[in-house]
Amino acid sequence: MSESSTATPISHRFEDATHSRPRTDQLDLSLPLDGLRGDCRLRATALAPAVLREGLLTLCDVLVHDLRRQPRNRADYLAYLLAQGKRVTAEVWNAQKAYLAAQFDAAASEEGPLAPTVTVDAEGVAFEVFSADESVYARLFLPRSSLAIESEARGTSHVDLGAPQIRQALRRVRAHRETHLALQPSQGGETRRVNVPYRWLRALGQVQSASTLPAWSFELDPVDLYNVLFVLRMRKAKHAPRALRYELVPGERPRIILEPWEQVFDCRGPVFEGPRPCIVRTWGRARLALLARLLPHTRRLRVHLVGAGQPSYYALDLGDATLTLSLSGWTDSGWAGLSAIDGMTEPSADDLLARRVLGQLGEGPATLATLAAQTGAAVPELHAVLRREMLRGGVLHVLPAHEGAGLYHARPLLASPPALEALQFRDAKERDAHRLLELDGAVNLVKVHHLGEGGVRIEGEVKDAKAHRTYLTSFTIDREGRTVDATCTSPQFRRSGLREGPTVPMIALRLAYSRQQADLERARGTSEGRRLIVAETRVLTRRERQGVTTIRVSLDHRKVIVRSGRPQETMRSQQLLFSTAQQAKDAYFERLERLGQRGFVDATAADMV
Repeated sequence: MSESSTATPISHRFEDATHSRPRTDQLDLSLPLDGLRGDCRLRATALAPAVLREGLLTLCDVLVHDLRRQPRNRADYLAYLLAQGKRVTAEVWNAQKAYLAAQFDAAASEEGPLAPTVTVDAEGVAFEVFSADESVYARLFLPRSSLAIESEARGTSHVDLGAPQIRQALRRVRAHRETHLALQPSQGGETRRVNVPYRWLRALGQVQSASTLPAWSFELDPVDLYNVLFVLRMRKAKHAPRALRYELVPGERPRIILEPWEQVFDCRGPVFEGPRPCIVRTWGRARLALLARLLPHTRRLRVHLVGAGQPSYYALDLGDATLTLSLSGWTDSGWAGLSAIDGMTEPSADDLLARRVLGQLGEGPATLATLAAQTGAAVPELHAVLRREMLRGGVLHVLPAHEGAGLYHARPLLASPPALEALQFRDAKERDAHRLLELDGAVNLVKVHHLGEGGVRIEGEVKDAKAHRTYLTSFTIDREGRTVDATCTSPQFRRSGLREGPTVPMIALRLAYSRQQADLERARGTSEGRRLIVAETRVLTRRERQGVTTIRVSLDHRKVIVRSGRPQETMRSQQLLFSTAQQAKDAYFERLERLGQRGFVDATAADMV
């Protein structure tokens, strides 16, 4: 794919941040805005300087957050070998330096994420940041009640939070010192052009759009998260799994379990009021350390969990501000998380409804119910339009820090939104995988084998009529969502294995498996859907004083296999054989219902991704 089809060029002009020396009783904090983007501006006095300081410093931490593996520059080592008279020629050294410079230096200067966004509207001021590794999104909202506004011009622009002098100025903010905040377009400075990858914009839209999906929502006491972060800082997990698991039972306070130590935290917040018990496993828990500096100011903390391996959201009520931290399902959103929210942002062809919705949101934020009443449109149609506009960056969905419905805001991320076709797929390989999925019989799941602690083994056959080839593909998804023990007969895998990422057949097979699991889960509650289930395994757990009892119930045509036990114990196994597959299926679902009545929680989705 050409550069024009993988990134959109964005020009910024930021002048160097200048800050006066803080006096004993006053500090002028000036944040330069993009001189090429509108006339958004603000001059105000912060009524809660400490909250402003910690909130903006958290955004600075998110901006530089990048947990991707960084390639090593071996030019200095080659120079050392050359100086020592080792058998490495100057030509090899020069070639290595030229290659590294061409691959990384130029790419780093031309391609990068979009600058942080700031919006001034009737509600207040909002700052938005999305990390370079596409895994963390943060929004800091300052209501008008926390600012003594002197002058303003409402709109959306970009702000420079990456300059070292800005972080230094933020560290000088004190609660006892009057702080004047100035947001104004840059009059000078050098115009810089950045190629913002479409995959980065797509990941931002997906993480925000996933917040509109049904989720388990509950409150934690801030000290509960502090205790978790303290243990993670003091202990280092040396083997998998490294997940953070939530156990939610109606009428009981949430519990947090740290793996692999199985350390249980009985939370102190309100009881969980969901309709049914559930267990949700989340990954990338180290990213929660970004909230550490804000916990002393947090009054309420609400968590929204979409599901295992899917985005999670933490909304912090800071009293004089609100911060929302959104985490992708995995720290590497490239391949592990591509199937988690696949098909979520389906395009909508109703452009007329989209214009009406944007017009309503231009008058102020609104809930989904309010938009439905104002436009007269059906909820599914509204969902499709809103998700499309979120993917393009025109609409923002904000989850509340307390119980209630989320609000939709009109916020143009870019002055000229990109075409939806450019954001539909992450890259060419994912586009080809979806092309194969649209062909009948092209992607076939041959075998799906649940390995328990080892994860899920997937084997399949992918027929590519365009290439006149049939590929045999298999891989294992471990309990952390990583792909291990992979094989594929495609040319890419034979050439480099997984060093170039997953192959097209592997992506297609993973997407097919994800869709199959979603279809089966939706159909479990109907008699028609249950007829489709001929073999599956469900994992149920119950926490007791003596420990956790786990029961694994498997249906395999005419057999029902029950394995039960506790950690560090040998699992007891029972195998039941029936005359017909229907009798086995009836006994299987009856046993699951009895276990649910006895207080066992279905942990299948958390145990197997």
